[in-house]
Amino acid sequence: MTATLEPQQALALEQPEYRVEGPLKVTGSARYTADVQMPGMLHLAYTRSPRPHARIVRIDTSAARAVPGVRAVLTGADIGDVRLGRRMLDWPVLARERVLMVGDRLAAVAADTREAAEQAATLVDVEYEDLPVVATIDHALKPDAPVLHPDIDAYKFLGAKRPSTPHPNIHGYAMSQKSETGEAIEDVFAKADHVFEHTFTTAREFQGFIEPRACVVWIDEQDRVRVINTNKSPAALRQQMAVALDLPESQIVVEATFIGGDFGGKGLSIDEYACYLMARATGRPVKAVMTYVDELQASNARHSAVLKLKTAVSKDGRFLAHQSEAIIDGGAYAAGKVGPTLVVPAHTTLSGYHVPVTKLEVKAVYTNSIPGGSMRAPGDPQSMFAGESHVDMIARELGIDAIELRRRNALRDGEAAVNGELVHRARAVEVLGALERESRWDEPLPPGRGRGVALGVRHIGAGATSVLVRLQPDGRVAVITGVADQGGGAYTVLRRVASAVLSIDARHIDIVHSDTSGPAPDPGVGGQRVTHVLGRAVQTGATEFKARLEELAAETMGWPAGQVRLQGDRFLAGDASEAFDVVASRIAAGPAVEINGEYNGNHKPGEPGEFEFAGYVVDASVDRETGAVTINEVLLAADVGTIINPLAHQGQLEGGLMFGVGAALMEELVVRDGQVTTLTLGDYKLPCAKDTPPFRTVLLSDPTGPGPLGAKAAGELTNTSVAPAVANAVAAASGARVTSMPLTAERVLAALES
Repeated sequence: MTATLEPQQALALEQPEYRVEGPLKVTGSARYTADVQMPGMLHLAYTRSPRPHARIVRIDTSAARAVPGVRAVLTGADIGDVRLGRRMLDWPVLARERVLMVGDRLAAVAADTREAAEQAATLVDVEYEDLPVVATIDHALKPDAPVLHPDIDAYKFLGAKRPSTPHPNIHGYAMSQKSETGEAIEDVFAKADHVFEHTFTTAREFQGFIEPRACVVWIDEQDRVRVINTNKSPAALRQQMAVALDLPESQIVVEATFIGGDFGGKGLSIDEYACYLMARATGRPVKAVMTYVDELQASNARHSAVLKLKTAVSKDGRFLAHQSEAIIDGGAYAAGKVGPTLVVPAHTTLSGYHVPVTKLEVKAVYTNSIPGGSMRAPGDPQSMFAGESHVDMIARELGIDAIELRRRNALRDGEAAVNGELVHRARAVEVLGALERESRWDEPLPPGRGRGVALGVRHIGAGATSVLVRLQPDGRVAVITGVADQGGGAYTVLRRVASAVLSIDARHIDIVHSDTSGPAPDPGVGGQRVTHVLGRAVQTGATEFKARLEELAAETMGWPAGQVRLQGDRFLAGDASEAFDVVASRIAAGPAVEINGEYNGNHKPGEPGEFEFAGYVVDASVDRETGAVTINEVLLAADVGTIINPLAHQGQLEGGLMFGVGAALMEELVVRDGQVTTLTLGDYKLPCAKDTPPFRTVLLSDPTGPGPLGAKAAGELTNTSVAPAVANAVAAASGARVTSMPLTAERVLAALES
C-alpha cells in the first residue's frame, strides 16, 4: 500500500524507541519458560542414543527407577508409536525399534530434581545392534542404500498429501519450470553462446539462540492440557500436538512466555509431547529444558546442501536459461520442515534476475544425522551463496563488470522471477546503483584486497490474522494478539502502529499476548510476516477503534456529533479539547468498547508477490600464507518501506549482517559418520563483537510496502547475501574461488594452492 503519513504520524515514527519489554528484561523481571515453577513439578531428562543407526535389542530401566526422587520412566514400549512434526510427523517421541541418529530419545525419566532425572537417564541400559550408517546424501541416494523410513506412507501429515518422490530416501521434493519463449530448456542450452556450470556446497548451521528450548506441561482440573513453552507459533503447536496425541485442539492451551531468541528454530517443539505423556502418567506438572549439547546434536539445524547450477548466456551477457538442482541433507527426520513439499527453497537460485526459461528442482534427503529445519530465511542462504557466486564467475569468464552483469539481468516490475512468480515493486536496479556509487566500486584497491558484490531478494511474509483492540477499564488501550514476540521487537512495532493510527502517545497502549484459548489466534512468527500482517490488522482495527472513540467522546463530553477528532493525544471539537486519558477514562465507565481488526495478506495465484531487495559490497583481504580472510568494510544497500521503529530496524539490518558473517567465515556443525563433533559453543564458532567489520548502510526509502503505513520487512532481508559477497571479494583479492561455505582459512588456503 502507498502510504501518505500525516505530519504527526511521520514525526512519531521518526523517533527511535527502545523495546516495550526492555525494562523487564534488563532488570531480570521477565519470565522465561525456564523460570516457571509449579507445585509438585517434575523434571524430565532423556536417555539418548550414542549411535547414528542401530536396532534396539533391549532396554532395561530398573536401575534408573531405583534412583531416589525418580517418579516415572517411560520408553517407546510404554507409549507406542507417537511421532512429532510440524508438517509430517515422522520423529518418534521415544524410539522403539531403531535409532536413526545420535541423540535419538530412548527413555524419558521424570524426577523431583533435574539432577536426579539426569543421573537416572544415564543408568538406563540399552543393548544395540549396529546398522549401516547412511552418513551422506550420496550414500542415501544409491539404489541399494538402506531405506531409513520404510513406513513413511503411514506417517500422519498435516494438510495436503506428502509429495511423491523419486527415491525412498527422498522425503521432500519440489520442482518448478517456466518457458516464456515456448522453447524447451534443452534447446536453449544447445544453441546458447555460452553455458556455465558450477557446483556449490553449504554447511549445517545452528540458529544460535541464547535460550534453549524449554516447556512446562500439566493437565488442569478441566482435563485440559496446559503448555507454557518457547515455541514461536503456539496455535500451530496446538494443532501438531492434537494430531500427534489424538486429542481435540480445544483440549490444549498453549501459552508462550518471553522467548530468548528464535532465528527460525523454535517453530519446532520437541519435548512437549514426552512432557504431556509423563504428566498424564504421574498427574504432576513436568518441565524440560534442553541443553546446548541437545540443541547442537539433536534439534533442527539449517540444512547443508549441494547445489548444481547451469546457465545459458548470450554473448552480450543476457541470461537465457537457468537450471538448478539442490539436494539438501534433511537428516534423520523431516519433522522440522513446515512446508507441504517438505523442503526449503534452496533451488530458487538467481532469484533476483529475469531468466526467460528455467527449471528448478530441490530434493530433501534422509540421512543418519541431525535433522534439518528452519533458520533465518530458510533456503535462501544456500541458494544465494550458490547463485551469486555463480553470477560472479560468469562475469569474470565473460569479462563483464560484476555489477553491470547483474544490472543487465536484474528483475524489473511485472517480470516473473525464476520460479514464475510475478514481482511487484522490484528495486534491484536501484540497489545495484547505490552499491556501485557508495562503494567507490571503480577505485582500485591495493594487492591482496578485493571487492565483492552480491544481490539479495526476499519475499515479504503473508498470511491472515486478527487482533482485538479494546478500551480497558482504566482508559488504556489494549491490543490483544496471539502472536509471540520471539525477541525481534514485534510488540514495540505493533504498539507504534497503534499509536500512529490512533494519534495518541504510545504510553497509553498495552500489547497483550493471548494464549491459544484467547480471542485473537495467529499462525505465529516467521517468514517476515509480523510487521506486514499483524501490523495491517492493528492498523485496520485501530482505524475503526479511533472512529468509535470519536463518536463516544462526542456523546460523553456533550460535543457536536461528527465534529470530534482524536489528534496529538487530545480529543478536539472546535475550540474545545481534552486530554486523551481524561476522556478515555470516562468512556471506559460505560459499555465495553472493542474492535476486531482483521487482515489477509495472501495474494491470489497470478497476482504479483511482495518482494524486497538488498545488496552488499564487501571489501576483504586474504593472507596468502594462511588463507585467513579479513573483512575491511561492508556496504549494505537496502530497499525499505516506511520504517516503524528506526532503532529496531537498524538492529535487524546489522544483526542480519553478523548472521551472514558467521555463515560466511566460521559457522559449521561438523558431522562425521553421523556424529556431530561441534558439541559446545566453544567448538561451534559464533561471531562476536570483535568479528564485527566496519559497516555502512544506505537505505532506499520507498513507502509503498504492503505493511502498515507503507512498511516492508527487515528480519530476513540482510543475512542471505553476505556469504556470496565475501566469497566474491576473496576471489577478487586472491584469484581463489571457494565454492563451499564457510570460507574457513583452510578452505581458502586449499583454493590458493590448487
